[in-house]
Amino acid sequence: MTKPNLKLKIHHDQLTWFLAILLNEREIFQLLIKTNLAVDSDKLHSTSKQELLNQLTSAFFRQSHIDEIVVKHLSQKTEAAISRVGYMVVDEIQTFFKSPGPLIESGEFGEVVWALLADSREDVHSHGIDLLAAAYQNHIEHHEVETQQLPAYLETPQVPSPEIQTKYTRELEKAQKQIDRQTNEIEHLKSALANLQVEHTAIEKKNKQMKQQCQLLLEENEALKIKEDLFQENKNQIVSLQQENDNLQEKATQYAETNASLMKLDAEHQQLLTKYKDITAQLNELTQIRATKETFLAELKLVEETIYKESQALELLKTDLQNHFGAIEKSHEASRNALNQIRQTAGYLDKPALEPTNQTERTGAQERVGVFVDVQNMFYAAKDQFEGRVDYIKLLDLIVGPRQLLAAYAYIVQIPEIKQFNFISLLEHNGYTIRSKDLRLRGDGSAKGDWDVGIAVDVVSMLGTLDVVILASGDGDFCPLAELIKQQHKRIEVVAFEHNTSMDLQAVADQFFPIGEELLM
Repeated sequence: MTKPNLKLKIHHDQLTWFLAILLNEREIFQLLIKTNLAVDSDKLHSTSKQELLNQLTSAFFRQSHIDEIVVKHLSQKTEAAISRVGYMVVDEIQTFFKSPGPLIESGEFGEVVWALLADSREDVHSHGIDLLAAAYQNHIEHHEVETQQLPAYLETPQVPSPEIQTKYTRELEKAQKQIDRQTNEIEHLKSALANLQVEHTAIEKKNKQMKQQCQLLLEENEALKIKEDLFQENKNQIVSLQQENDNLQEKATQYAETNASLMKLDAEHQQLLTKYKDITAQLNELTQIRATKETFLAELKLVEETIYKESQALELLKTDLQNHFGAIEKSHEASRNALNQIRQTAGYLDKPALEPTNQTERTGAQERVGVFVDVQNMFYAAKDQFEGRVDYIKLLDLIVGPRQLLAAYAYIVQIPEIKQFNFISLLEHNGYTIRSKDLRLRGDGSAKGDWDVGIAVDVVSMLGTLDVVILASGDGDFCPLAELIKQQHKRIEVVAFEHNTSMDLQAVADQFFPIGEELLM
């Protein structure tokens, strides 16, 4: 339920007339006292209902708090009608409450129209406004006709004496109490009627479902009748066949006596033949079982020998794999020791031996540059971030610039499933020296293939002839190598994808060049 906005859709006279239908004089008194529009109850009794309504309607349009009090009172008064309308759809409302005439005749006009005005559905609210406007227009037209036909002595009302007014007031209060009781009974009956209508709707739906079920049962009955007819035809055919069977049985009885002895002999002969066949089959089956048993024993012996040989081979393979893993671990340890030895050796290089390169005097185009590209690191970084590939030719031209390029190495791990011949040929044709190794599989199923040690060895071996080392990789394992290069007073530059580059490596490098989409293809 929503608060109806009547101030914009109906005018003062319409609301006054509508409230006169909905409210009795006692309710008007209560609303005026509740809204503080009137304090003196004696003065209210001496005022006509029309004047009280005019006073209440004027305050309704001027003051919002009076609007709320009146709306709340009317909603409580018409609670049963509001509940009834709430259960109905728009089409039912427009059908049952099509015009105001039947509602006025039944005395339900005020409650039903207020329930429509208080409904949250816009179509229902608009229909309530239309009913109110139509009823008020009919009232105006009817009132004009009655006014024209009034006798002359009724045009000027006479003012009764105070005693008559007091007596009238008492009778009015007594009648009002009786009206209130009747109103409560009417509201109770309306609520019961609304409940009955809801039950009636549910019963109609259930009746409709029962009709559908009845129709289905009728159709099934027709099908059963057809089946019954077929059953009767089959029954008749069975009776006919039974008669024929009886005739055949009579004929068979006639031949039974003459053929009894012959049948007896034939039966004995058949029994002997059956016994002979059974004995022969048992002998053949026993022979096959013996042959199968010998074959099975021979095969079982061969299987046992095979299992024994495979068990020995598995033990040998296990021993070989353990030895192989030990050799791989020793090789890895030796590689790490060699890398550490190279780092220590490079740390103790004699500074005068490096001075002939005159790197402090080389600037700009005179700097000698070595480029070392970790292709595997660059490949996966470009794929993860951009779903693309690095243009290594453009990369080489951009990072070297006007400086002197002494060597450019590309370190590749060969994977058996991927053919890289065209890619390697392209790099070689554009100035790269290829360093390649195959992907190695470990015993636990994992794979190893990196060039960290190989790149470090090549950089250290060429460090005496270079002024600038450009490392194309974001691997943080190269941080010790970068620190070694700086200790030898060489420049280290790192080129890689920023999202895939170690922060420590960016910090130790003299310059970091982040790769963007301009170097992708």
